[in-house]
Amino acid sequence: MKRLISLFAAVAMLFTLACSSAPATPGQAAVRLYDLLASGEYEVAAEEVQYNIEDPAQLAEAKAFMVSMMKEKLAPQFESKGGLASTEVVSETIAEDGQSAMVTIKVVYGNGTEDTNKLDFVKDSNGDWKVPYNK
Repeated sequence: MKRLISLFAAVAMLFTLACSSAPATPGQAAVRLYDLLASGEYEVAAEEVQYNIEDPAQLAEAKAFMVSMMKEKLAPQFESKGGLASTEVVSETIAEDGQSAMVTIKVVYGNGTEDTNKLDFVKDSNGDWKVPYNK
């Protein structure tokens, strides 16, 4: 019984670490972002944005704006195309200084249509890849 409990604890710990870790590459960050958007997790997706805003009230306003835009613009797009079937990183180019990157991602929707999009990424102060905020 002790072995079973120890095994369960070890598996739970590994699962928690795997789920909580930030994407290691900009391509992984792009895939995560699309998964969050397709599943309607807009508040979590808004956390994947680098805002560079220090005032707490302005930061909250910017995040609320992002969530609103995602709901208004992206939700209908995913819905009309049958949801997200898959994503594939086509290319990932990291700048020489390692602080910014460009990711080209292929998105396949549930109805079979495809889009290829380019996303900019920057590293935040924690070293996590984020989409820069542009209002």
